[in-house]
Amino acid sequence: MLSEALSSKLSRALRRVQRSLGEAGALSSSLLALSFAALLAATAARAQDAAFGSADKQGQAALIGILYDLKQTQQREPTKETERTYRTVIAEFLQSNWDEDILNRYFRVTRPVYTTQIFIPTINADQAPKAFGVSDVVKPRMWVVHYKGQVAPPEGGVYRFSGNADDIIAVSINNRTVLVAGRPDCLPPKSVWHSSVPDERETSFGDWISLKAGEVVDFDVIIGERPGGQFRALLWIEKEGASGRRPIFKLAPTTEPRNGDFGPDTSWSIWTAKQ
Repeated sequence: MLSEALSSKLSRALRRVQRSLGEAGALSSSLLALSFAALLAATAARAQDAAFGSADKQGQAALIGILYDLKQTQQREPTKETERTYRTVIAEFLQSNWDEDILNRYFRVTRPVYTTQIFIPTINADQAPKAFGVSDVVKPRMWVVHYKGQVAPPEGGVYRFSGNADDIIAVSINNRTVLVAGRPDCLPPKSVWHSSVPDERETSFGDWISLKAGEVVDFDVIIGERPGGQFRALLWIEKEGASGRRPIFKLAPTTEPRNGDFGPDTSWSIWTAKQ
């Protein structure tokens, strides 16, 4: 999404120019306002396109993301999966210790994306196929994106992830599920995984994990949309004993987000990704 800070700066700059033009420049001011609105719209569109990641790795270590369409096979033939069986496929994948052979039964997009965080505020679900360049062949429902990589914390300690999603987000460390969050009607049974603490404002909290500074682990995340419509996926990180609001889990510093739901980056919240 468009940075609130960037939007605010652009708005202030526009007001300064409009004041300097005065009444004599009313027409020019109106044209400038229209250009500004077009700029905001274009910038917001580019931000939404990049919400799932970038096709360009840009030289930095990141998670690689692959889109799967559960509605069709690798040969582009229809599958038997329905919205009712969507959660069954998710459950099977998690119970298999995140065996990619489960997802490879379905249409796998060949072009990956790369990201350093899972921060996707509410957007239209059709942005996922668009981000992977397959909006012409993948309808915006019953899809799953699998992100993976090797990561390490900058400090030793006990950590946990928390997530909020519409429809689902799940995390594994070394092929062990440590978090599942999302809409109850899209989640796998609690026998697959369940939180030991109650949800807060539709956010679920994962298992605590003890890690050493620089300890490299296999890190996997899936996000997914079942019926289509709107989509959202947010992933936070917490460290036991730390105070303040939870920061977004990141592999590189960014300027977003800045609101009451997310804390600032800390010395332990930005992990290292391995190439």
